[in-house]
Amino acid sequence: MARKSDNRPVRYDEWAMKLGVEFYQHSEVPMRLLYHLMKGKRLHSFSAIMLQSDLEDFGEFLKTHKRKTDLLYDVSPREGIYALLCQETQVDGGYYFMQRLKGLMEQAKGPGLTAAIVGVESTIYPVQDLIFIVLDDFVELMTSQEPLEPITFRTVK
Repeated sequence: MARKSDNRPVRYDEWAMKLGVEFYQHSEVPMRLLYHLMKGKRLHSFSAIMLQSDLEDFGEFLKTHKRKTDLLYDVSPREGIYALLCQETQVDGGYYFMQRLKGLMEQAKGPGLTAAIVGVESTIYPVQDLIFIVLDDFVELMTSQEPLEPITFRTVK
């Protein structure tokens, strides 16, 4: 017997829920630490980025090109999905970094890059809400039936 909700579109299917669990497990504590640094005026901003590529050894590629202060997490390495937390980076810096990575991948005739970037300039949102803002943007990019820009960005103030 079908449930009433079976005909409604599902935003978080099994794949998205499992991705959310992985992202949450990897990012909650580091984001709390970054929030603590922001509240203590030792950090002004950071960018939270979820990104995906089918590039072979994408994780190693990211390790090579990220800064020493960026935190890299493998959310789902089999699917080429990673998370980056970039300290002292506003959303435009994260966007230019993703554009640079995309350009390097194109030069090497590699596959494309998909990324959702959220610049964080205040601690107004609870960490859990911030995690799901990033996740929502990324899931929308990955599951949209409409052609979207492969790199999206926004700022939360």
